[in-house]
Amino acid sequence: MTGEQKPSAIRRWLCTIIRGETIPLLTPLWHLIVTTLEPLRRWLAGVLSILWQPVSAAFSWFWTRVVPVLWLCAYALLAAVAVALIFIFNDQGQDLLRISAEFGKRWWNIAFLCGAILLGFSLWYASRVLLARDFLGRGDKWRLTQGPRTLLPRLLGASVPFSIGIGYLRVSTEHVLATYLLGGLFIAVSMAMFWLLMHRRQLALCGRPLVAAPERGIKTPMDSFGRTNWILVSVTTLLALVLTIAFVIWPVGAPRILGAPAIVVLAFAGIALFGSLVLTYWPLSKGQPGATALVLILAVGFGYFNDNHWIRTTADTSEQTRPNAAERLERWRAANPTELQIEGKRPVIIVAAAGGGIRAAYWTATTLATLESIPGFAENLFAISGVSGGSVGAAVYAAVKREQLDQRETMQTLSRVRAGLGQDFLSPVLAGLLFPDLMQRFAPAPFSWADRQRFLELGFERALPEDDNPLSRSFMNLYTGPGGDKLSSLLLNTTIVGSGRRAVISNIRLDGFTDTVDLMAKGFSTRNILLSAAAGASARFTYVSPAGTLEGIGSHGPQEIRVVDGGYFENSGAATADNLLDQLNGQAIYPILVLIRNDPAAPPVCAGRSGLETGGSGPIGPPATRFLAEIASPIRALLNARTARGRLAEVDAAKRIEQYGGAVIEISLATVLEAELAQAEDARTQAQIRQRMIEPPLGWSLSQAVREKMDTTLEQAARDAQQNPANELQGLALEIATLRAKLNPESTTAEYTNCRAR
Repeated sequence: MTGEQKPSAIRRWLCTIIRGETIPLLTPLWHLIVTTLEPLRRWLAGVLSILWQPVSAAFSWFWTRVVPVLWLCAYALLAAVAVALIFIFNDQGQDLLRISAEFGKRWWNIAFLCGAILLGFSLWYASRVLLARDFLGRGDKWRLTQGPRTLLPRLLGASVPFSIGIGYLRVSTEHVLATYLLGGLFIAVSMAMFWLLMHRRQLALCGRPLVAAPERGIKTPMDSFGRTNWILVSVTTLLALVLTIAFVIWPVGAPRILGAPAIVVLAFAGIALFGSLVLTYWPLSKGQPGATALVLILAVGFGYFNDNHWIRTTADTSEQTRPNAAERLERWRAANPTELQIEGKRPVIIVAAAGGGIRAAYWTATTLATLESIPGFAENLFAISGVSGGSVGAAVYAAVKREQLDQRETMQTLSRVRAGLGQDFLSPVLAGLLFPDLMQRFAPAPFSWADRQRFLELGFERALPEDDNPLSRSFMNLYTGPGGDKLSSLLLNTTIVGSGRRAVISNIRLDGFTDTVDLMAKGFSTRNILLSAAAGASARFTYVSPAGTLEGIGSHGPQEIRVVDGGYFENSGAATADNLLDQLNGQAIYPILVLIRNDPAAPPVCAGRSGLETGGSGPIGPPATRFLAEIASPIRALLNARTARGRLAEVDAAKRIEQYGGAVIEISLATVLEAELAQAEDARTQAQIRQRMIEPPLGWSLSQAVREKMDTTLEQAARDAQQNPANELQGLALEIATLRAKLNPESTTAEYTNCRAR
């Protein structure tokens, strides 16, 4: 090898291994290792073979005997699973059961029980009819699935009242006896249904001569759909149409009579029967595939033409002139003269009302009405910036104040808003969602009367007893005529779908507001929006309410615009309140910011004087969960970032107010939870209180127990703030006493302590 470098020993060894050759010195060692491990390898192979055989057999049985049955019963199975998820595991479903037990609404419970029984029998019948037909003509394989085909329909039928009964037993409420009685009743009905479905043939032969023992189960395939099945489909379709017509004619009254739980189970019954018998059985019996995919394709196609979610407006097209913030302040102050001065300036109160469904609406309206007991509050309340449920509460409060001006009578604001917002708003919107608006998705043309948001907003209008009340009139009607300048301004926040920007409906012209779309500006179809629709536009949260459509001016002229809940952008209303304060800077005012906060577990904004211990887990949040972390983390981050943006806006607004020399008052729902937890005797009771108080923020139903706790806490805090010395006050009572002291300079009950927002 002249001129070439000789390879090293390690390289030669590697080359021999790669070529599959053995190294002489390692051959004995290699044979020893193989000989020693071979029995272990054979033993492991045998164990795995033994373990795999039952697994393989179970999978084969499941795939050949269970999966075909489940696939045929997809509609019935999904309905049964949905009932279990809604009433056992979903907070809103649990609250519906709580309301059913607490209110003592016998007709609600009767309708619910009858609807659950009807749904149970519907699931049994639809699945049994599907499973009784051999669609592929494979008699041998069809008989292999006889067991699941016989048992599954009975289980599906009995599962409906059973799931509801378990849901009642899980409800946390003070009415324990009522929930246990209702839960026991539904479970007993479930057992009776299962027994009846097993022995129905014997019962059918009662009183007749018994020729032979009746067979149980599905023994032979059914060859035709049968007259009975067509009659059932026709009757079901007719009942659905009757309910739909009733809901359209009486969009609030009819749903409230039936109740939300009954509406849900009745809708599921109709969907399961129609989907099972019409969309599945009929095409399969003709040798065609199921029609579900075709129907969904039609719904997607019709979606280009059948948008019925246009925001409701009045027919009045007269031009409305709106002042800017400074002009509105001047006119409002002229209509509300006051001698009160704080540090030589006239007080101006601006409220930021956070979102959160009916809970936020009730807390906002009752808080504003309760604060009216403080001399000088109502006369100096200049504006309310609301989001979602906070906007609904602000709109109802403003409507009551307008009625007081029009009727020139002394009405109790507090009792009016309690009665109005203590009503059931969930039943109307569910009726619209599951009946006319669901049918609208499969129609090629839009029908405005089918819009589910219309049902919700008509429910808002019924919050006041008169048919013709401010909520049923145009938004700007609040501020026209005698006394219009006396009312507080409303700034109702919503979010533009196409850009993600904040949009505001207000009687104030939004000159100078940062990156804000003025939906009352010229060129927008919402210039003549109804007051109920304005509140509804701010409270269009996901899927319960649809995105609202309007026409506005875009970059290339008029175009369609869609808006959703204002909480998508910022859920506190403080950002808009902060912008309003910017526009008033330079005026001789003493600003007072009142933060009405809806989250029972939110940490306080004012660290300087809260005294609350419900601050949760701090700025880093609770410990990270590992369950579905890869999938759920982005979703959790988006939802929590929304909450954090609201808190950031509150902190910024509070800091700005105090920089201007003003005052910040924090009215937090967390004080209600704090008062309840202080009375709890053990950890279990505390957990039940948290479950009852921390209700789903997207709900439109509020249990009587939660409303009573809100009322009691507010009333007690108002009394304590008036009667007790400041050094004995904390939490909500201290905040109210601080506001009272600011509006009454001669008061000695409390001195203002800086918020020190953080």
